[in-house]
Amino acid sequence: MSKKDEDKERVLKRFQELYDSDPDLRVVVANEKGDIEKLKNMFIKDKELDILAVTEKEEWNWLHRSLMHIPNAEKWTGTPLSTIEFYIKNKVPVNAQDSYGMTPLHYAMRGKNAEAAIALLEAGADPNIPNRDNVIPLAMIGGMPERLDVLKLMLDKGGNPNYVNANNDMSIVKSLKKHVGNVDKFKPVIELLEKYS
Repeated sequence: MSKKDEDKERVLKRFQELYDSDPDLRVVVANEKGDIEKLKNMFIKDKELDILAVTEKEEWNWLHRSLMHIPNAEKWTGTPLSTIEFYIKNKVPVNAQDSYGMTPLHYAMRGKNAEAAIALLEAGADPNIPNRDNVIPLAMIGGMPERLDVLKLMLDKGGNPNYVNANNDMSIVKSLKKHVGNVDKFKPVIELLEKYS
């Protein structure tokens, strides 16, 4: 066996040890895979963990944690919709703010997870809740301007295109017009925002 194979085997063995001993890690893996049976067993049947638990320092609930975007992950395609729907169905608060003021909808938008954003909005997520930097989820549409369905749903759910976002003294719609108004992919976004202004 080569040194590289030995190292890989050692890492996999250590991961398995951690996985077996840490229920939080097992939930993280189940979240990523959309393994709803595993989540049901851990939270509902065996009650290994509290589905409404919040981390002490960051104040993350399980929706926040399941939507954490992995920076620069080559193969990350976003949390499966089934995982998000599981937590929503089990009453994990969709508008809970963590220690950074971020809601699960902020994390879905930041992670460009349109399907999760739609599920959260349909479950009552508010697109106007500001985080500690005064950024609302509606303003994060710039990360996925091709998803006009998400934008329209946010606006239909009361998203405010005239909100003065962050610290730039301009509304979301005016800021987009100023900074990316000449970029083709943003023109439909601006047009839709203007309809709701």
